[in-house]
Amino acid sequence: VKYVVEFAKALSSSPGVYRVDLLTRQILAPNFDRSYGEPAEMLVSTTFKNSKQEKGENSGGYIIRIPFGPRDMYLTKERLWPFIQEFVDGALSHIVRMSKTISEEIGCGHPVWPAVIHGHYASAGIAATLLSGALNLPMAFTGHFLGKDKLEGLLKQGRQSREEINMTYKIMRRIEAEELSLDASEIVIASTRQEIEEQWNLYDGFEVILARKLRARVKRGANCYGRYMPRMVIIPPGVEFGHIIHDFDIDGEEENHGPASEDPPIWSQIMRFFTNPRKPMILAVARPYPEKNITTLVKAFGECRPLRELANLTLIMGNREAISKMHNTSASVLTSVLTLIDEYDLYGQVAYPKHHKHSEVPDIYRLATRTK
Repeated sequence: VKYVVEFAKALSSSPGVYRVDLLTRQILAPNFDRSYGEPAEMLVSTTFKNSKQEKGENSGGYIIRIPFGPRDMYLTKERLWPFIQEFVDGALSHIVRMSKTISEEIGCGHPVWPAVIHGHYASAGIAATLLSGALNLPMAFTGHFLGKDKLEGLLKQGRQSREEINMTYKIMRRIEAEELSLDASEIVIASTRQEIEEQWNLYDGFEVILARKLRARVKRGANCYGRYMPRMVIIPPGVEFGHIIHDFDIDGEEENHGPASEDPPIWSQIMRFFTNPRKPMILAVARPYPEKNITTLVKAFGECRPLRELANLTLIMGNREAISKMHNTSASVLTSVLTLIDEYDLYGQVAYPKHHKHSEVPDIYRLATRTK
């Protein structure tokens, strides 16, 4: 979710963009922070400080929380499918209402409609498909871990049958939504060429070689005989480092501009794992999902003795209490990681703290920099 929020912030501060609305689900569950129940939340961007005076009070970036599904409980993405149409109805009402509001600021009384609808993940993709069709607006789509690739990976593991996988992940519904999103999109955002050539190429609505030929025909102005495929655009993942306080110069040397301050608490939580904490740190920050390939990283580290002698490995894999109480998929990844640590005897060389706060992530990056 964080990268979508950062994307919305960056987009809202871009020249020529008046407003960005990030539509999501409103959650009023008692065990969730009250902020998840707020209908609207402004995304504050440091580069957007004084733009209200220049643009208008409704400009900027916002999280808009649409009520749909059970109001008082959180639902995983696999359980949201029956309520997608309810979300679309609520989103459509918001868009119509906002188009009238913004018209008074920049539209001279004429409704101002969104320039594009961008769906993230399969369920939002099908919602964006319905919205773009209803409003006759162009659509962009970002898949995030495509269903067909995930299905193939799970089948290769041999732990679940196709029926069991579908029951757990609603994978066929997800694949169908991705196919429909593919057909409706003008642009599909991918993070790597591999995602296009090996993952999207599995879908009925896209074929790499044919897509290239169609694009060439369009450039020449030739007839495509009704065939259409969306444009695939590669945008590598990025990280917003503006909030990270660094205390190193351009050469990586530590800068001392004042009295020494106490080390962040998370540092000791990580360093306690290491026999030799002075070694440089290899850092991985990822959720314990199979597609993150954490087990491959641990295996590669374990099999390379020169690397083990040179560096330590730190794995920040979300927060957990007991592995036995976690979701099966995450529990399986963590169990595999611990098994590999034992198999390669990596005790004292790998850190895997159970808890960290989101606000401590910059401190973790700083620690990795300090050890190099």
